[in-house]
Amino acid sequence: MKVLLKLLVRVVLVILLSLALFLVFLTVTEYRPEAVEAVEVVNNPTATLEPGAQLSFMTFNIGYAGLGAGEDFVLDGGKSGRPASRSVVEDYFAGIVEVMDGYPSDFYLMQEVDLRARRSYNFDQVSAMHAHLGNDFHSAFALNFKAAFVPFPVSLTDHIGHVESGLQTLGIFATDQATRYQFPGAFAWPLRVANLKRAMLVTEYPIAGSDAKLIVANLHMSAYDGDGSLRAQEMAFLREFLIEMAAEGHYVVIGGDFNQTFPGADRFPPRFDYYIAPVIEDDFLPEGFSFVFDASTPTCRLLNQPYDPNDLEGTQYYIIDGFIVSSNIQVDLVETVDHSFAYSDHNPVVMQVTLLE
Repeated sequence: MKVLLKLLVRVVLVILLSLALFLVFLTVTEYRPEAVEAVEVVNNPTATLEPGAQLSFMTFNIGYAGLGAGEDFVLDGGKSGRPASRSVVEDYFAGIVEVMDGYPSDFYLMQEVDLRARRSYNFDQVSAMHAHLGNDFHSAFALNFKAAFVPFPVSLTDHIGHVESGLQTLGIFATDQATRYQFPGAFAWPLRVANLKRAMLVTEYPIAGSDAKLIVANLHMSAYDGDGSLRAQEMAFLREFLIEMAAEGHYVVIGGDFNQTFPGADRFPPRFDYYIAPVIEDDFLPEGFSFVFDASTPTCRLLNQPYDPNDLEGTQYYIIDGFIVSSNIQVDLVETVDHSFAYSDHNPVVMQVTLLE
């Protein structure tokens, strides 16, 4: 009996030591970006924006080409952590770019684009996205999720593992600067070490004959923020950014996945507790800015089960993807592209605008 007890104690100690060493490894290798970092621009074009230009934008959270209609996700009440095979990821990606081709745009603001990650079978979506759009576009990519190993959802076969993923902005005009801005706030240790480091990718475009620039910010804000503290810090940072850009007289477009419901778009009441998208305060925006979204069509679904559009009671929808624009930009059109969540858990949102002279 004593021998068995000693063996049991040793096994427990080995397990605890292994866990401790694993946490040390994750802590040492934790991604720690600077508050502000320059971002490389690949294939910067020469075309310059002209005053009064008419421009088109698409924002699309592609869900690393792993969250199409056939998928669920454990954090949303589902069962899985990644798609069944690389071919599934490739099929979803092919569908994503087909949707994009149906709405040609001057700027694409993409979120959850994997550079190299186990969850997407190391399919380099950053290069594939740029290659698909071609040499007329520049590409700027900023990490917001980098970890040597993500153990969640704690399974020998179904875990995230290594991940490098982030924000990608592609455009047809010359940008003179691309910058990654780290959002303030972080989860507490040890959850922090293998979690997202939320950020904003800002590209700046000169306008011929003007001191003003077009400022395009691509963002993906926090989700699963229990007490709302991360959201509050991120939104305060975003508001100050808007105020600063307005003071400098720039044209400003903010696009992406806000992970929050836009004011006036709360038409899908919560049915589940897994993820509830808080409503942005009516008075959040500083003077001179407005939200731009399509309230007629959901932009996101809960991943509690594979998608079934006929199961209205078992499906949760959200309107959390869209834009913010400054008052010197006239919005001519905004539309959510309803692809029935075939290739991502998000629908893309397209916008056409005119820069006012």
